[in-house]
Formats: sequence, structure tokens, C-alpha cells
Amino acid sequence: MKPLSMMLTVLAVMFAMPMGAQTPATAATCKVTGTVMDKETGEPEMMATVCVAHKSLPGTGVKKVLADSVGRFEVVVPVMPGQYTVTAAMVGRVAEPRRFALTEGQEVMDIGAVYVADDVKMLKEVTVDAQKPLVTMDVDKLTYDVASDPDAKILRLSEMMGKVPLISVDGDGNIEMNGTKKFLILQNGRKTAVTRNPKEVLRSLPAEMVKSIEVITSPGARYDAEGIGGVINIVMRSQYEGHLTTLSASAGTTAYDGGVMTMSKIGRFAFDANFSYNRILAPEDRTSLLRNGYGAGGATQLKSVNSTKSQDNTEFASVNASYEIDSVQMITFSLTGMGAQQHMMSDERTGMWSQGNSQADYSYLRHGNLKNSMLNGTLNLDYQRNGRRNHQRVTTLSYQLSAGPSHSKDITQYADIVSGGMASLIEQLQLYDNRSNRDNKTNEHTLQLDYSTPLGRQHTLEVGAKYILRNNESQNDLYDSRAMSGQWAHNDLRSNHYKNRNDIVGGYLSYTYRGKTVSVMPGLRYEYTYQDIKYLAGPIGAEGNYSSHYANVVPSVRVNLKLAKAQSLRLEYGKRLARPSIYYLNPYFNNQNPQNIVQGNSSLDAENSYNLGATYGWFTRKTNLSLSLSYRHLSNGIESYSRLIGEGGEYFDNGQHYAAPGAVYTTYLNVGKVERTAVNVYYKWNLTSKLWLTLSMGAAYIDLRAPSRQLQNHGWTGNADLNLSWRLPADFSLYAILSARSRDITLQDRVDGLVYNYFSLSRPFLRSKRLIVSLRAADPFHKWLTRTTYTQGPGYQSQSDRRYSRQGISIGVSYRLGDMKYSKTKRSRHSIYNDDLKKAPTAK
Repeated sequence: MKPLSMMLTVLAVMFAMPMGAQTPATAATCKVTGTVMDKETGEPEMMATVCVAHKSLPGTGVKKVLADSVGRFEVVVPVMPGQYTVTAAMVGRVAEPRRFALTEGQEVMDIGAVYVADDVKMLKEVTVDAQKPLVTMDVDKLTYDVASDPDAKILRLSEMMGKVPLISVDGDGNIEMNGTKKFLILQNGRKTAVTRNPKEVLRSLPAEMVKSIEVITSPGARYDAEGIGGVINIVMRSQYEGHLTTLSASAGTTAYDGGVMTMSKIGRFAFDANFSYNRILAPEDRTSLLRNGYGAGGATQLKSVNSTKSQDNTEFASVNASYEIDSVQMITFSLTGMGAQQHMMSDERTGMWSQGNSQADYSYLRHGNLKNSMLNGTLNLDYQRNGRRNHQRVTTLSYQLSAGPSHSKDITQYADIVSGGMASLIEQLQLYDNRSNRDNKTNEHTLQLDYSTPLGRQHTLEVGAKYILRNNESQNDLYDSRAMSGQWAHNDLRSNHYKNRNDIVGGYLSYTYRGKTVSVMPGLRYEYTYQDIKYLAGPIGAEGNYSSHYANVVPSVRVNLKLAKAQSLRLEYGKRLARPSIYYLNPYFNNQNPQNIVQGNSSLDAENSYNLGATYGWFTRKTNLSLSLSYRHLSNGIESYSRLIGEGGEYFDNGQHYAAPGAVYTTYLNVGKVERTAVNVYYKWNLTSKLWLTLSMGAAYIDLRAPSRQLQNHGWTGNADLNLSWRLPADFSLYAILSARSRDITLQDRVDGLVYNYFSLSRPFLRSKRLIVSLRAADPFHKWLTRTTYTQGPGYQSQSDRRYSRQGISIGVSYRLGDMKYSKTKRSRHSIYNDDLKKAPTAK
């Protein structure tokens, strides 16, 4: 047995030696991550081939991977001493090599961005009649790349907005998103002056300052639950090195303006500022009203003609700054403000007829002199910290202060009063000369904490909390001269002082999965609201004070499916809220026009809406196509409700206020039940390298009901916008807008549609095209427009015809000083979004 045992031992040793030689110690590896980005715009580049090479193996890649749909890549490489190089390959694109080194024991390395740009040499050798797609669609938003649009150098931002899918801008500058005016506009993810006064601010901003416009039709859990129509986020250009200043001015037949915009980036410090001034001298606006009343005392007919002449001044200013403390910490600061002044003179002649009378029962002339002034200011401070080992792990602490004081002074005088035998007419209609002073204030403090972290390569988790303290205050003082003597006396019954405080606490949880063909983003938000209302002076005393509280759970989910190359389908569901602003809440009994009395309702609740949507996108370098279908259900909409005051008149606020027979009383109620189904089509076609066409169309069927008031209105609405951009010989550029709107529908109104057209011819001069001269024409084919509003309410029908002009010709110049080149300056990834207020409707 000994020889056998010895032989087995020798064999075991022989086999063990080579096996041991084949099992060395495991080699150390490191996971390298990063993002492929466009050098010019800073947008992610999808599906690029990423190659990691080591200097010891020149020309040979250690590893090659494919970037995902948002430009992210992840590759595991062996840890070797020396320098690595990362490049990205795409057809027609060239990458800047990114170099880095690994240290022994390092397991994770985030190298940040790998930049790619157009391969100029290659593009010169082939004929390319296209540019990169201006529209991209992700799981949570649709983005229009303003920085890559050649028209950005010659257009204002209000003009550029009309080229964005799902956004339409009418000839008066009023904006709709997905067919509704109930949406929020943010700037760099923050509420600024543009949020409260978008029409005035957007026409003051040059489009050249903007990087992109994001359209978020179903905001996720990270956004406040308020903002029924969605969110438009204007992302300003920030990632540039150097200095750029642009001076601009224009003058025309109805307006003139001027502005200065400056941007600087030196090392870790970035700064930009903008100031603009705009003055509008509108032609006389004339409105004719015919109102038929049907009461127990017989039929009546009211006729009035109102002529208005106004001038408006608007100033806008913004300052943004950021400083990178180190590679993982950054602070940002922004301050925006807008001031506006309006002076309006009006003369309105009114007469009332009873059935069968050939002469007016009574008539009078009302002269108005109104001066409005307002200021909106917003201060934002953000601190952002990225993870040292994983730069995609982000914590952001934000503070925001918003203030919006406004003041108006209105003098009303009456003349040519014909009482028609009504001895008490002056007292009944309160036809006393009067002067009113109105001060409204809205102050808001917001504190927010956000945390975002990747969970592996395809998963992201976001959580956050928020607190809003919102104070509204309104003081209305009216002085009248009962003896028409010019001696003013304070009228306690027609004055009031009112305060409204809201404390809002919210928290959210959001998860995102981004796969190669499917991306999913579910979220949940909780909000608790405490409201306190106090009456400090006026007909409603302290007995009217009250407080309330309520909670809302707001779910949302979005799914993005990649159907094929450059094609995707997005499905979304979300619940939204809209809390009433002070415009709707203020209980002031405004009877300065005794035939049209308006009073707010401090008992209003927040609106609740439920939204479903589907969007198909096909975006290539030559064609951009988007098809959207949406449905919205609103169960307790805040609606304007108007009714005729019957025979004998009517008292309000415990007998403190009186409305005469034949007047219309308007207030706001949670009575609206709205069903809205809409389809939108966006098509951008690059016909040649110098000619682009953009068509945006939308149609919606709206069914509005107020069962408690036995009111219903329904019908189709639609819009169509055609934008043309044409690069002409001799460096001229032509930009044109052809726009049409069908009728507009509210619970009690139908408003006729309108047609609008706009043309701009521009040409650059001097070296580097620093000077641009533009000739603009608005509505050159229509001097006067007439828009009719039909209204029906309990006891009456009316027709209002408004005659006004938007025609104007202007010449503008802009001059650019300095240059900016792309850099790696960061913006805070998270900031404050307050999109919870239902704002006052814009004038049609």
C-alpha cells in the first residue's frame, strides 16, 4: 500500500501546482460613469459609443459601451497606474477627449461630461440640409432647444414661445398651454416676475438669453400640486465662459422699448443681468354693450358705449449669480423684479330703456381716470451639494421670498344725468363722484429641501419637503362727494380691509426608471393647508373671521416608450390643484360701475382636476412631429357667475350694500364641472438648409356645467399657428407668424375668434454680425379689429363688441459686445416651484 499511497500523493501535488498557478489574486476594478453632452447647448446626447483607453495601450480601447437615452454611461475598467482617456463617437460628431487617472483602491469614478460637437470637416464634405432636432421628449417633459434655433438672435422670447409645441400665443400676447390659460411659467425652475406677469415680461426678454423651454403637461410629485394646466419652465443660458453684453432698442407707431443684457463667467463665478423698459401707446379702444333683461317687472334694455385711451409702462430687471465653492458645492442667487404703471382715461355713456318706451328711463355719462402701479419681486437662494463619490447624488436647500404690492387710484365723475322722473336715481345707483385707493399685497416665504440619488444605473429616487407662508392683504378706501362739491368724505360702507394667510406644508416621493425602451416615473405628493381670514374694517366685521384646513394626496405617473429610432410615446396621469388668489377671494363690493358690480368670495375652495394624456413624438434632424391627446376632468372649478338684479333691487353683506334693478352682479363660485378633450399637432419641417416651417394646431371639445345654477355651455375651440423662418440672400432673414383662433368658451360666455399676422425682416452688420437691424410689422393688413362676446345668465343676455387695433410698425437694433464660449458652470438642479395659485384671467 505504501507505493500506492506515494503515487497518489505525487499526482495530487502535480495537479495542484498548475491549478494554483491559474488562480491569481483578483485584479482591482473601478466603475467609471459620465454623461455625453452637446458642447454648444449642454443637452445630453443619446446612443453615443463611448470608448475608454489607457496610455499604455494607445489606439486600443480598454472597454466600449453605448450611452443610454439620457447620455449616461457606465463602464468597469481595471485599475492601472497612468492616465485614461474617454472619447465618444457619433456620425457627424467629434468628441473632446476626457482624461483622468485612477488611484489604488478607487472603486467609483464620475468623470462628469464628455462633450461632442459637429464635425465641421465632415459636414463640409457632404450636403446636409438639416440641423439637430430642436424638440426632444423625455419621460417627464418636452423640450424646445432655443439655443440651437437661429431665430433666437433676432426674436423676443414672446415671439419664440409660439414655436414651441403645445404653446400658443395670440396677437394680444396672451399665452395658452395645451389649450388652457391655467398653467404656471417658471424661470430656471423658480417662480419669478415672469410667473405673475408673463405677457409683459416675455416681450421684454431677448430669446438669445434662453437655453431651452420645457413643457411639462403633467408635473410630477416634485412640483407643487397646484397649476392645473401644467408648467412651462424657461431655462436661461448659463454654461458659458467669457463676457457678453447686448444693447437693444426699438421704436414704432404704438410702442418703444430699450434694454441691456449682460452675461459673464470667470472661473467658478457666473453672473448675468437684464434690464428692459417698454412703453405702449395704444389707440383708442371702444366697447359697445347691448344687454336685454327679462325680469318680473318687464323687459329692459341697457345700452352703453365706452371709449378708453391708455398708456402702459413696464420695467423688468433680473440678476442671477452662481459660485462653485468646490467640485461638489455650489450656491446660486437670483433676484427678479417687474414694475408696471398704467394710466387709463375712459368715457362711458349708459342708458336704460323699459319695454315699449321710445325714450330712456334714465341715462348718464361716467368719466374715469385710473392710475395703476404694481411691483413684483422674487429673491431666490439655493445651496447645492453633490456627492463626492457619486456626483449624481444631489442635496439642495432653497429659500424664496416673493413680494407683490400693487396700488391703484381711480377717480370717477358723473355728468349729463337724466333721471327720467326717478327722483332717487342718484342715490339708488350711487351716482356720486368718487375716488378710490386700493392697495393689495402678497408676501410669500418658501423653504424647501430636495434630495436626489441614483439607485444603480437606471434608477433614481427623489424626496423632498416644503413649507410656504403666504400672506395676502387688501385695503380698499372709497371717498365720495355726495353734493358734487369736490369735497371728499370717506365712505365706510364702500371700503374694506381684509387679510388672508395660508400655511402650506408638503412632501413628495418620486421614483424614476430609465430603460433602453421603457422609462417610468411614478410619484406621490402630500399637502396640508391651513387658511386664516380676518376682516379688519368695512361692512363685514370681525364676526366674519374664520379659519379652515384641508389635506390633499396627489398621485402622478408617467411612462415613456421608445417605439423606434427617434420615435417615442409618452403616457401620463396626474392630479392637480389650483388655490384661489386674492383676485378671487377679496370680498370688496366694487360698484364703481353701478351696472356691473363685482365681488370676490373668501369662502372659495381649491380646484381639483384629473388629467390623462398621451403624446407621440418623432424627432429627427429634418422633421419634428408631435401628436398629443389629452383629457381633463375638473369637479369644483372656480367660475365667474353673473346674474341680473331683479325688480326692487337687492341688498348684500347684511344690508350694507345695495344693487339696483337691471344691474349685473358677478362673483366667483366653486360650481364648475368641466370635461375637456383636446388634440394637438406640432410639425416642424426643414425644407432646405435655409427655410423652416413650423405648424402648430389644436382642437378641443369643452363641456362646462354648473348644475346648482342650471348653467351649461359647450362646443369646439381651436387654434392654428404657422411660423416661417427663411434665410434670404445678402444675409437677410425673414420671420413670419400667421395665427388664427376660433371662439373661446367659458361657463356664460362665447367670444369670437381672431386672426393675427406678424412679420420681421432682419440683417446683421459689422464683424461677427454684432449689429442686427430689424423691421417689424404687426397686423399690417387690419387697422381695426372687432371681437364680440356673447353672455347669457339668469335673467339676461348681452352682446359686447370691442373695437381695437394691434397694428404697428417698428424698427429695432441690437448690438453685441464680447463673446461667450461653452463652459462647465452648473445651475442648481432643484429649486422652488410655487405653482399653486389660480390667477386673475388675462384681458382678451
